[in-house]
Amino acid sequence: MAAMTLVSWKSVRTISTAILVAALVVTAPFIVPNGFGAARLLAAYNDPVTITDYRLDRLSPETYEAAIRQALTADDPELAESIMILADSRGVRIDGVLRERTEIAVSIENSLGKQVSELFEGALTGRPDSTAGLVGTIATDLTTIGDVRDIIVEGGAYLSGEDYDAFILGLSVAGLAITGTVVLTAGSTTPAKVGASALKVAGKTGALTRPLRRAFTRLSRQAVNAPALRTALPLLKRGNVPAASRALAASLNTKPLMHMQDAATGVGKVMTRQGLRAGTDMLKVADTPADLTKLGKLSARIGKRFRAVLYLLGTGAVTLTGLFLSAASWTMSLVLWLAGAAYFGFRLLRLGWRIALLPFGRLLVRLIV
Repeated sequence: MAAMTLVSWKSVRTISTAILVAALVVTAPFIVPNGFGAARLLAAYNDPVTITDYRLDRLSPETYEAAIRQALTADDPELAESIMILADSRGVRIDGVLRERTEIAVSIENSLGKQVSELFEGALTGRPDSTAGLVGTIATDLTTIGDVRDIIVEGGAYLSGEDYDAFILGLSVAGLAITGTVVLTAGSTTPAKVGASALKVAGKTGALTRPLRRAFTRLSRQAVNAPALRTALPLLKRGNVPAASRALAASLNTKPLMHMQDAATGVGKVMTRQGLRAGTDMLKVADTPADLTKLGKLSARIGKRFRAVLYLLGTGAVTLTGLFLSAASWTMSLVLWLAGAAYFGFRLLRLGWRIALLPFGRLLVRLIV
């Protein structure tokens, strides 16, 4: 009876091993590459380039052409060109006709007459709809004209008890007060001023994500000083900008502005490297200042492909949102697969050792050695 039980147990183990081997062989092409890819992704959760590459690998070639067409329809040739460059870098073929349409649109976009028109419109209204318009708006802010205009509008509403935009007012007060100083910029005026102006533009056009706007609005409220504003506003209306600037700077709360330093400077650096629209695209997808920092790092490493990545992936370019559970499940599957392979390897090694102990096995070993 015991002998029969032993034989039955050996048969079960043999069948189980055969099933295990079959499962390992069948699932290897799926579990091994996906498992190792998911494990690398989880290990590099703070590396935006790795996350971006992982997501882009899962896009179909048709996605790129559809995105280019959408960009051209939206009259954004710069974005269409960025998507085409990204597709070329990943070996994705773009239709020749679509490529030609993009090149023509980019040429028209860069024409001098159109850019001059948009430049003046952005400077006058403070609400640019193009890269050239952004240049006009930022140029006025760098010369305090934009800050003065916004303080008079928003500050007047604030003092009158009317609805006002605390976000715009706070950035304008800060911009005027730090002109010629290093309060916000830590010694580098231009990137911070460019970034702060971009934040204002995004706030005016509703291009900021709600979480990001809430964070900056809270800091801006802390920076505004009502008594100083009552003193400065009449001076601004009379054109005495230096006196108004001194009045604001005397009571400006610099601590909340320092928290905005990295974000504003980071956005400004992206704009100077990749173009102004690239910076505003960041503000449309970032939910936290930390997202802005990661996107800034990504921009420095992928160049002109940056706008395309933001358009195709959004904030997913720098976060594992929607991927964490999938990556974790593939990683766990890989762990189980490796455990099964290790068990089979152990059984195979033990079987080989037993054969080596047999007389024929020992003779074979001597002949080989």
